[in-house]
Amino acid sequence: MNQNEESTQETSSEYDEEWKVKLNTGGEYLLSQKQAWVIQEAIASGNRGIIMFKTFSVSMPYIAEFFRVRRFLKADHQLTGQQQEDTWTEEDRLHAIQRIKEIKEKLKFP
Repeated sequence: MNQNEESTQETSSEYDEEWKVKLNTGGEYLLSQKQAWVIQEAIASGNRGIIMFKTFSVSMPYIAEFFRVRRFLKADHQLTGQQQEDTWTEEDRLHAIQRIKEIKEKLKFP
């Protein structure tokens, strides 16, 4: 295993993904990363049958679209509410702009 493969595996364990599959029949399903992997493997192997999940099934010949909706950090890698930065008020923003102007004037920045 080379270094790129190792870093990809480490990074992917920090992230989770949400996938969507749309069918010609009009149905669409949100999939977890594991469910998407099952469908990817079925497509790659040429499976033309039905993939059964716990609450729904996907008929391979009827797949119109299959794509990743989003990728996000897993909950244990996210900052808690207490660790996140506070949002700036309009007063804070104006104060920062004024301070930047003062520093630019002091440094004779154009």
